[in-house]
Amino acid sequence: MPISETRVEEITKSLKRCSAETLNAALRFEESRNLDELPAIILGVLARDAANPKPEGVAAATDDSRLIEDIGMDSFGMIEVVMTAEEVLGITVANQEMNDIRTLGQLKAFLRTKFAA
Repeated sequence: MPISETRVEEITKSLKRCSAETLNAALRFEESRNLDELPAIILGVLARDAANPKPEGVAAATDDSRLIEDIGMDSFGMIEVVMTAEEVLGITVANQEMNDIRTLGQLKAFLRTKFAA
């Protein structure tokens, strides 16, 4: 189903300062709802919002990478990630739902469960 111009603008605004790859993945996701697009979106948003980015960058992250210690996120960055997920993916995330998410793999799994319901 084609995406409205208004929705394209909303997604583009939400992903400001993200890579073109991240934006394109989000637009494909919006059109297809293909969960295989989620990793590219997640990594792009984490790369944009990392407060203390590590030299190797988010691109080197694995599912076992810890969001704070290995990727360089802080609490403000995680709030940005949640807000962006809500805006771009059209989901609702309660603050307490994020309390136990420590790794990239846990974050990916959590977001996938939001679409399984």
